[in-house]
Amino acid sequence: MNRYKLAIFLSVVVTDGAVGGGTCLSTVSWSNTRVDLFAVNPDASIGHKFWTGWDWQPSNGLERLPSKAAGCPSVTSWGEGRLDVLYINESGNNVLHKYFGGGSWGPSWEGAVDLGGEVEAISSLSWGEDRLDIVGRSDTGSYVHKAWTGQGWYPSGSKWEDFGGYFFSNPATLKFYHRGWSEWEDLGGGPFVGNPVATSWGKGRLDFWAIDSDGALNHIYWNGKMYSEWEHLGGEYTDTPKVVHWKESHIDIVGKGLSDDKFHVKNFDGSRWNPSKDGWYDLAGPFSSEPALETKHGSSFLYVLGVNEDDEIRLQIWSGSDWQPGSEETWSLGRLNKPSSEDDFHEHDHQFILGALEL
Repeated sequence: MNRYKLAIFLSVVVTDGAVGGGTCLSTVSWSNTRVDLFAVNPDASIGHKFWTGWDWQPSNGLERLPSKAAGCPSVTSWGEGRLDVLYINESGNNVLHKYFGGGSWGPSWEGAVDLGGEVEAISSLSWGEDRLDIVGRSDTGSYVHKAWTGQGWYPSGSKWEDFGGYFFSNPATLKFYHRGWSEWEDLGGGPFVGNPVATSWGKGRLDFWAIDSDGALNHIYWNGKMYSEWEHLGGEYTDTPKVVHWKESHIDIVGKGLSDDKFHVKNFDGSRWNPSKDGWYDLAGPFSSEPALETKHGSSFLYVLGVNEDDEIRLQIWSGSDWQPGSEETWSLGRLNKPSSEDDFHEHDHQFILGALEL
């Protein structure tokens, strides 16, 4: 039976501290009018804010999801009105799962499903309705896998499927059509550091991204028949820049500069790199987090989000013709404040708002 296959790309050499934690953002979009962002607050709870198509909600802060996360959550959506949030339990290395569907959080507002495992990092994706795949890096360095099939979890209970290997970097996952699992394949290049990125703009196309020991971005791709040679795209980054495709043959890349902590951007328009193969445009900053990106399918509209040094979430948008509010300016979406007690939380319409005025 034909099936989709997860492509897992990884770097094999990591310097001390290259795979780091720190402030992070995760984003997902189930339609062109909806963007959900998630952040880990200083108290290890997960904060949530979303764009409705006309405004950001909650308006005065973040919805606080009862949780204690050991690192950045992995978030995916298999369709409109559905969110799946996967994170590692702060008090153990087991994976916990919260989901949003039918207008409410499950298994309950306070609860999460324990999926077991002994992992240090996770990545997740969905390639169809009622399908969820999770890949983790185990505490022994191998990659492990668990899937929701629509009928139940496979493997069942707290078990995970072991893909083998011994890795230092976090897994990067994407989807493409295939008939089964392949063996591990050496793509050459390197040595690389940090966490790799894997993307695809359509059928038969795979793009792999990684930074070398100088922090420069490197790129290799599969065109459906063969791999290209590794190409050097310049820059000097703290981790592998984030990459999105808003249509076939178009690439947008944003990374955080190693020397200035500002965001920098480049794009491929279908025929050439802009501003040049090794060049990058400057954006706003400084930031303490890596960038998070979302795009509207079929348009060049791009959301660029980051957390600044004051724990404030900032937003910059490419409208298709210019940067808003400016090429080096951003809007504030609220601050990640460390609460001193439960009195800091206010409830409104079943949402808990962190660090906000009572509504």
